[in-house]
Amino acid sequence: MADVLEQRQPVWVGVAASIIRWLPRGRYRAANWIGRRPIEPFWTRMPDDLGALGFRCDLRDGIMRDVCFTGRYEPQETALLQRILRPGMTFVDVGANWGYFTLIGAHLVGRRGRVVSVEADPAACCALRANCARNELDWVTVIEMAASDRPGTMSFQQSDAKATESGNYGLAATTTVVEHGRRLDVAGRALDDALDELNLDRVDLLKMDIEGGEGRALTGIGRRLVAHRVNQILLEVHPSHLRDQGSSAEQVVNELRGYGYKPWSIDHSVSATQRVAAGRLEVTDMLTPLVGLGNLGPWPHVLWTLAS
Repeated sequence: MADVLEQRQPVWVGVAASIIRWLPRGRYRAANWIGRRPIEPFWTRMPDDLGALGFRCDLRDGIMRDVCFTGRYEPQETALLQRILRPGMTFVDVGANWGYFTLIGAHLVGRRGRVVSVEADPAACCALRANCARNELDWVTVIEMAASDRPGTMSFQQSDAKATESGNYGLAATTTVVEHGRRLDVAGRALDDALDELNLDRVDLLKMDIEGGEGRALTGIGRRLVAHRVNQILLEVHPSHLRDQGSSAEQVVNELRGYGYKPWSIDHSVSATQRVAAGRLEVTDMLTPLVGLGNLGPWPHVLWTLAS
């Protein structure tokens, strides 16, 4: 029997994906329905407009399943990467998981650019490294660590009870993610220190999605933020997880405003997701200035730009 790591995409998966991507609506429901079929992990590719880079896909993993069948995960953030990143730029992906945004970023910045991919989950980091090696992305640096405000060991819990070595990755330093989640201790450190070691002074785009760890992680890159050496920040804020860790979304927003960044709320409504995925909504039309703190919502997605 062929090694599971070398299995190619089954023909029926490719046929289903080509049909699902043409659906005017219901793409993600269709992907979730057809992805229930039990199947071993296999190698497949990102869509052509995202670089056609290969990744190992386990259809039990929601992100991998979305990308395999619909061609997109978080279409809004995907479109923003396409809008912002250019050849030669530097992209830092914090909370990289198996590397969806890392692969897109590597394609967009090209060999003249740099990508730093930070991931705390050891299993996800293994998949991330395998995906980068598969595509020979020697301009991507993978760092296995938890982004924090200082060096030290951090205790995490798996955020999905169905996590395996091949999918459903994710860790959170919180007690409200999943009951009976396996706990792991991970080395944490400040992003400023990690980037200093790589001789990377300026970051064109910082993307961060770390389940409530954003408060400490932003403090850990404070030297670059206060000096405006991070041009733009693509941030998922997790209010409930922040509260569980003694912080708040308001603190995060006020901190970044204090550094001189302007927030833009990203429309993550079902309608916007469908329209962006279908190419029927311009990037600028899904951004609204974030005024005060009243319209943060339960799960804010925010683009931060340097205030003029």
